[in-house]
Amino acid sequence: MNTTLNHSDHPYSDLLPDIVMDAVEAQGFYCDHRLYPLNSYENRVYQVGVEDRTPLIAKFYRPGRWQQDQIQAEHDALLQLKEAGVSVAAPIVVNDQTLFHHNGFDYSLTNKLIGDVPEAGNLDHLYQIGELIGAIHKASTSWSLPERPYASNLSRIERASQQLLKDSCFPTSLQTEYVKTIEQLLLASKQTVERSNQNNVRFIHGDCHRSNLILSEGLMTALDFDDCRMGYAVQDIWMHLSDANERQAQLSELIEGYESFCAFDTRELDLIDVLIAERTIVYTAWIAERWSDPAFPKLFPHFTGKAYWEQHLADLNRILDDWGNWR
Repeated sequence: MNTTLNHSDHPYSDLLPDIVMDAVEAQGFYCDHRLYPLNSYENRVYQVGVEDRTPLIAKFYRPGRWQQDQIQAEHDALLQLKEAGVSVAAPIVVNDQTLFHHNGFDYSLTNKLIGDVPEAGNLDHLYQIGELIGAIHKASTSWSLPERPYASNLSRIERASQQLLKDSCFPTSLQTEYVKTIEQLLLASKQTVERSNQNNVRFIHGDCHRSNLILSEGLMTALDFDDCRMGYAVQDIWMHLSDANERQAQLSELIEGYESFCAFDTRELDLIDVLIAERTIVYTAWIAERWSDPAFPKLFPHFTGKAYWEQHLADLNRILDDWGNWR
């Protein structure tokens, strides 16, 4: 990890436009002063205009989140996937390096891709998404990624829920009901995991929602492997199920596309409820953890109000009510 960090107010207080452009130019690209921040809150990502070529995407990693070997593991995975012919947005290599350092920040550069986010529920797009995930998983079948080992879904739920209960924004009036709901979710999750008897942990994208995909001239490309790690194949699939009334048809397209490249163990479908519960709790804990970053109060202005937490609790109870309906 970079030990020279000295960011005064929040992790990105020192990341000024001149710093961004200086970092890009340090790798041999001459900026034309067109600089546009892109939607990213965990890291900071910019489209940077460069003379005599298409713009670059400069990604500045949140200080302290990943160690440098963990970031490099992500980059190495992307380069290997690209080498295998998989459509991913891989980092640019400069002087045999992909991870650069400037003014206390770790960053990478990627060529800009022009296209659109796939349409939610579009069955043709879902088939292509399944194909892309299948291609990623086939190319990475034998990987172990020791820098980002598997963390059980149960441990992630427990850790995140305990963090939320200690957060100053959490209403004390909801604590008893929240603890009861978490206990029920953990019990249901434990029973589901034990019943599914799955141990086929493998390399996954880890955050494979629509916004991390781009469709350009018929080609689907995967972006932003910041959360790549070891996990279950179904984790890269379930987030594309957008409509409870159509989920069987959507799931069918995803799996059919996936199996163009490798077999999918349908027993993993039982884990979807566990993954939904985990993501819902971990996402809320992520907001709480990042609240000191000025971007987060602007993005989640209702987080400190009781209504937000009541809705969060209602979402968790709805997950319990819908448990076991994925087949």
